[in-house]
Amino acid sequence: MGKKVKTFEQQCIAINNQLKAEPKGETAKAIYRRTMGAYPVYRTWHRKLIHYCSECGGGFEWIGQKECPHCHVKFTDAPRQYQRREVMYHMELEAKGDIQLTRVYRAERWTQYGRKSYTDVWEVGRFFYAPNGERRVFARSVQGLSPYYDAFSRWSPITIRREGRHMSWAAEMRYNLSMNTYHVRSLTQQWKYKNIPELMKEYDNDTSVLRVIAYPWAETLLKTGQEAMFRHMVRNHEIMPKGTEHAFKICSRHHYVINDPTLWMDTIALLKYLHMDTHNPKFVCPEDLRALHQQLLERKWKVDDRRAERARITRMENEMKRKAEQDKKYAEMIENWPKHFGNLLSLNLQSTNLDIRPLQSIDEFKQEGDTMHHCVYAMGYYDYNKKPNCLILSAKDGEGKRLATIEYNTKDFSIVQCRAACNQVPERDEEIRGLINSNTATIKKLVTESIRKSA
Repeated sequence: MGKKVKTFEQQCIAINNQLKAEPKGETAKAIYRRTMGAYPVYRTWHRKLIHYCSECGGGFEWIGQKECPHCHVKFTDAPRQYQRREVMYHMELEAKGDIQLTRVYRAERWTQYGRKSYTDVWEVGRFFYAPNGERRVFARSVQGLSPYYDAFSRWSPITIRREGRHMSWAAEMRYNLSMNTYHVRSLTQQWKYKNIPELMKEYDNDTSVLRVIAYPWAETLLKTGQEAMFRHMVRNHEIMPKGTEHAFKICSRHHYVINDPTLWMDTIALLKYLHMDTHNPKFVCPEDLRALHQQLLERKWKVDDRRAERARITRMENEMKRKAEQDKKYAEMIENWPKHFGNLLSLNLQSTNLDIRPLQSIDEFKQEGDTMHHCVYAMGYYDYNKKPNCLILSAKDGEGKRLATIEYNTKDFSIVQCRAACNQVPERDEEIRGLINSNTATIKKLVTESIRKSA
């Protein structure tokens, strides 16, 4: 059997396990410290404005000096207000076979009045790039509750981190840091051919360049002068949209330079949406891109309006069909109502100034719900298909005033609920319940007769 080939992720994990996150020595720290530059720092001390050097911390009176009077370091920047800590990210490029490895280091310089600055350098993450542009991120964990996207945890392990389109913009930016300087140890043969060091300098060492340039079409964009499109891809760390490769080739053949990438890509998307020819140079390489985009956009609006109208008509037809089915079902229920309940509708429970009877029709359900202001009709308590064991009773006094609506279960012969107006507890609740429970035998007899009659 042949040897099993490792996947790109497995190769990255193996390489990451071999690497050690060793702290930088004093020589490397001095190099990183020099990249931050030196400048005077001003602050108020005992109500007096003082300046001190960002390197040695020595105080002096600022009169426009170009170097520190104590350590004689040359100032590379104008005076800044009190700043205790500075952070810079640095990058090292190193080849591991066909895989390009990018190691990112975080340099922190601590400055304090009267003390020499202290520099700490530690590794933040490792980015692995495959020849086909695939990327894997190995980094330290980010403090989840921190408002800053680059708040890496100093002592957490460097392990694989997931990223993708499903993540938020802030989560994606955690691993696309702006680098200030870098060191090239080695490059793969493919990246040497693409002049990565020069390209990184041109794009301010943005790590998104490394992700984009790994794809073959990215090199084509640069060679054909499509710098605006390439810069757009780098800025948004995107790959080429699927199905647009032929459009770029048409632009190259006709020497058409895309100066507005976002508008051009939206135009191609509109052409696809409208099922128009994306191989036609008239549309792919327009003389007036903005006018073509507006024309296609207005056409899309008309198409959307027609689709919306068709959808509205379909919804209306479905609603009418559903209503017709409901009306038919409702009519059948009204017709079969007396047959379903049978002798139960003749139930009449009476006592002193109290009369309890079943609701005789669906119209009475509506009257009961409107008068008592509850949901006996709205929630379909009349539907014996959904509620086969439900019998609704109405309790009235001697003058015919409605006192309560009762739901009675004809299967276990129990009162489910007894509600007055607005679902409140009836004033004569105990009396109503007592009258119904005392006539359970009568209700059982009527239920038995109704079942025998329906059979």
